[in-house]
Amino acid sequence: MATYKVMRRHDGEKPYHEGDIRELSEADAKHLVELGVLEKAEGPAKNKAEEPPKNKGAKA
Repeated sequence: MATYKVMRRHDGEKPYHEGDIRELSEADAKHLVELGVLEKAEGPAKNKAEEPPKNKGAKA
């Protein structure tokens, strides 16, 4: 299953509105992507402000 962002309102198994996220197979989404209804969603945003864990075995 792939994740897609809804670009304009449409009805599927329920009403979807602009900005909603849908999960469906690429085959099922293909025609909706071609029509501009769905767009492939990016992965979750990474928190770059979060400091990476320190290696406890390394000497500073």
